[in-house]
Amino acid sequence: MLQTDKYDVIFIGSGIGSLAAASLLAQWENKRCLILEKHWQVGGYTHVFKRKRKYAWDVGLHYVGQIAPGEQIRRVFDTITAGKLEWNMMPDVFDKFVFPGLTFSHRSGVKHFHADLLKLFPEEAHALTMYFKDIEAVLIWFQRLEIGKNLPKALKWVAPLIQKDVPFALQTTAEYLNMRFRNEKLRAIVASQWGDFGLPPSKSAFCIHAMVVNHFFNGAAYPVGTSESIAESIIPIIEAKGGKVLVNHAVQEILTENGKAIGVRVKNLRTVGENKKEAEFTFKAKIVVSCAGVYNTYAKLLNTPETAAYKEGIIAFNKRNPPVSHISTYIALRESVEKLGFKGENHWIYDTLDHDETFARRMDWINKGRPPMAYLSLPSLKDPKAEGHTAEIITFAPYHEYEKWKDQPWHRREDAYKQLKDRAAKLLIQYVDERYPGFAGMVDFYEVSTPITTEYMTSHDQGSIYGLASVPERYDAKKSPWCQVRTPIKNFYLTGADTTSLGISGAMMGGVATCAHLMKPWHLPKLLRLV
Repeated sequence: MLQTDKYDVIFIGSGIGSLAAASLLAQWENKRCLILEKHWQVGGYTHVFKRKRKYAWDVGLHYVGQIAPGEQIRRVFDTITAGKLEWNMMPDVFDKFVFPGLTFSHRSGVKHFHADLLKLFPEEAHALTMYFKDIEAVLIWFQRLEIGKNLPKALKWVAPLIQKDVPFALQTTAEYLNMRFRNEKLRAIVASQWGDFGLPPSKSAFCIHAMVVNHFFNGAAYPVGTSESIAESIIPIIEAKGGKVLVNHAVQEILTENGKAIGVRVKNLRTVGENKKEAEFTFKAKIVVSCAGVYNTYAKLLNTPETAAYKEGIIAFNKRNPPVSHISTYIALRESVEKLGFKGENHWIYDTLDHDETFARRMDWINKGRPPMAYLSLPSLKDPKAEGHTAEIITFAPYHEYEKWKDQPWHRREDAYKQLKDRAAKLLIQYVDERYPGFAGMVDFYEVSTPITTEYMTSHDQGSIYGLASVPERYDAKKSPWCQVRTPIKNFYLTGADTTSLGISGAMMGGVATCAHLMKPWHLPKLLRLV
């Protein structure tokens, strides 16, 4: 077994949390960072795949908020990419919420969003004013929660002093919306982006609803050259300081000694045949950081007395709150859908105002012949460098429907699996075509990914793309102590979405939070100014 210890920090997984933290450590502290990625492409949910050279689709990033110059997320992206990442702002109407007989166009700017809702529901004027104030209160609550979680041990006593009590932050979204609004249509419209965090109003924490809604108050943007430009901009920064990013390297175990992380055991997935003896490596470093998700980290990669309680708690959490999985249809179009009136906005298409009914229908929709909902994204209209015309249609899918094929080789699974995928794709295309006649006729070819595709590529439990479920207890630091950067193992830390908030931006901010623990004290003021 080969061994090396020439790196200062080892990162497990190449998601945006690892990339952000490694970039900041390389730039500000000259750290040599090693990033180990199981996949053959770097970037986690920021990577893309291509067909026939000109068609490109994102697997996770579809739009990002707070990208206007000076906004928080833009400042962080500009810093971790050294200003090399360009952004293309989406149209003024960047999201459309499409219900039977009702379409709401979500315009950029919180004042526009407020005004458009008020125009439709003037009787809810006071409630709307309070709704936007409540979102602001929850944001302050969440920021203080994160600061409290990430304080050094010596300053932990400060945490209760800075935390402001906001009782509705840990209500469910439904409890809050039912308390605040009387009109069913208004409740449905403001909750329409729940697909961004994967749980309907009755299950999701109001704090995650507030954070996602706020994230897009001022519109959204898309990386020029697709989301793969993110990793392409960051990797040279890491390598310039002696760091390295290795793909096809799956971490098998986090190595510990006397309660302290000392490295990782890794398998080279490309080493076969006579070279099998050299397929495993031990990389050692003073610091180890996992971006593999809380479940994978504590339930699969660690087996220590110090983390046994966390492992038990996380497994129980996942049983109470099963991971949410999805199916994506990646479509190549013969011509631009601008002919149908599209301008690059996203479309959230629903059959009903009842989001909880929509969520319940996810369990058996292929057999019943109709998707529960569809999220339509048009990557080629978002990226000015796009060469081929593309679309993506995403909806929820039950893991159990595909589970029996998970151990068969990727891209070589039996015909029954392929037929199920094809039926799902055709139903989704038909579903969109009902709302936008002519769409189906533009489809040239398509590919489909299922929950077991995601599970194979990422190792996430049941193919989840959201991390731990965004229920209220997930954001209660006492009930879910594992959702933080610090761990019970010395010199071992977490990063990514499960440490802060989900999504590309949430995972990136997880990288920033991790740096708060790893950087020299004199860099912390600069880190705080950044966020």
